[in-house]
Amino acid sequence: MMAMPRLRRMPQTDSTQAAELNISIAVGMDVLRWFLAFAPVAIYLMIVGGLNLARRPVLLTGTQDRLLLGLSLVGLIIVGPMELFLPMAAYIHYGGAVWLILVILLSLVVGLVILTSPPRLVIFNTAPHQLRAVVAETALELDQAARWAGDCLLLPGLGIQLFLVASPGWRNVTLSAIGPHQDHQGWRTFGRALASRLAATEVPPNPRGLVLIAAGLALLVAVSVGVFQGNPTVAAVLNRVIPF
Repeated sequence: MMAMPRLRRMPQTDSTQAAELNISIAVGMDVLRWFLAFAPVAIYLMIVGGLNLARRPVLLTGTQDRLLLGLSLVGLIIVGPMELFLPMAAYIHYGGAVWLILVILLSLVVGLVILTSPPRLVIFNTAPHQLRAVVAETALELDQAARWAGDCLLLPGLGIQLFLVASPGWRNVTLSAIGPHQDHQGWRTFGRALASRLAATEVPPNPRGLVLIAAGLALLVAVSVGVFQGNPTVAAVLNRVIPF
């Protein structure tokens, strides 16, 4: 019986090794995109969950709230529209430094949106009726002419007109400005006075904050496994994306 010839594995050529390296780098790029897109969102969910578990209501100004939300969406913007509309001519000319330029432009746009947005105050972990009483006391302390009209509050002495927007399920309340004529200094004064009163108010933790923390932690672990499990292509990807 004739013996079958033994097949020998041909040595890999340079082109084959290069192709395998490019495939590995492409896989690593996908992993880094997922991490960059969803890691900030996961951190945002955990921060908001922690605010809802606080023993006292937490007040954020509109600037702080929008900045926190903007930072959570930066990764999605970078791997989404920013990468989709990346100017290839600029990338060829500047290399990896073009990403730094785009991030700076994105920061300027986010800052412009924050500065031009109407003032507001966001209060976490408080019931609407409980906050309304504290807001009424603070308003009368600062402006004796303050008056309510439904869920609207007018403080003529501070130049403030606001509307109380409640999210009963999450026990979060937003005080949003009404109309274009608002005194930003009056809002700062009102916000500081309201924050000091809320600091003396004790409330039970919101159990739904645990849901946000669990969701954020699960998302962060899911996107981190591919990056931090010892994948050797991560270093090659970083060297290609950021050659300097």
